[in-house]
Amino acid sequence: MNRLSALQAYTRLVELESFSGVAAELRVKQSTVSKWIAALEEHLGVRLIDRTTRSLRVTDAGRRFYQRATVILSDYEAAVAEAREEATALRGRIRLNVPVVFGQRFIVPAVTDFLLEHEAVELELVFGDRYTNLVDEGYDVAIRVGLQLDSTLQSHALGDGRRHLVAAPAYLAKWGSPHKPKELEGHQCLVHTEGRTRAAWTFARGKRVHRVSVGGRVTANHSEATLHMTKSGMGIALLANWLVAPDLACGALVTVLDAYQPPSAPVRALTPPGRKVAPRIRALIDHLRLALAPALSSR
Repeated sequence: MNRLSALQAYTRLVELESFSGVAAELRVKQSTVSKWIAALEEHLGVRLIDRTTRSLRVTDAGRRFYQRATVILSDYEAAVAEAREEATALRGRIRLNVPVVFGQRFIVPAVTDFLLEHEAVELELVFGDRYTNLVDEGYDVAIRVGLQLDSTLQSHALGDGRRHLVAAPAYLAKWGSPHKPKELEGHQCLVHTEGRTRAAWTFARGKRVHRVSVGGRVTANHSEATLHMTKSGMGIALLANWLVAPDLACGALVTVLDAYQPPSAPVRALTPPGRKVAPRIRALIDHLRLALAPALSSR
């Protein structure tokens, strides 16, 4: 016997005084309602309803039980409503890891709007460009620009930005402009990387992909540092459109190898593997996807 169903059937039987009426309301057979009531009486060890062929009468014990049962069902319905609200309401703590420059420029304003809208959400915001271990370091979500290095993480696409190969006019005037990707090997290339002196850049032209090993005097793990040195004429860099667009517009930088297409810079939200994404995390990811669209769609 499902005791909750039996309680619901019994209280409605007292109120409707009809087995058929209760059966229709609960969408079960009339015989099922009768079995529930009989099983409830057997469980309690007391008769709740006196039945005749034409009518039914609630016993004194049945009346007292009805009063208690309605309170129990009311409390249950309130508990269900509260649980559903808890499941759908955005509350709780989010530990979020974001890239330094992209995070400052775009994630912070978007997250601020999200927090203003959802006052029960708490946030721990950590900046860093290295690829962190989400599980070991206790992050709920990390925002990353570029290729996903850990295939075990759950990946949620936020957008796809364009990259440009750029240099200052002064650098090109001094060292010349490369016409093919292979020629980059003879240039000072400013590599945005974590601790490596050389990197591999790829470019597409038609169906052919060109891969070239590049390096130079300077590597940095901070894109604005790379941008500053590029504008100062220290070399050629591969940087995101959202970072270099103002300098391209004013002529502080120019594009290089325009006949070749560099890879895009996908932006993703990464969450730990095998873990159900909590409503607050899902809502934040959806919010970021909408908020970042204007910046990532500009070409």
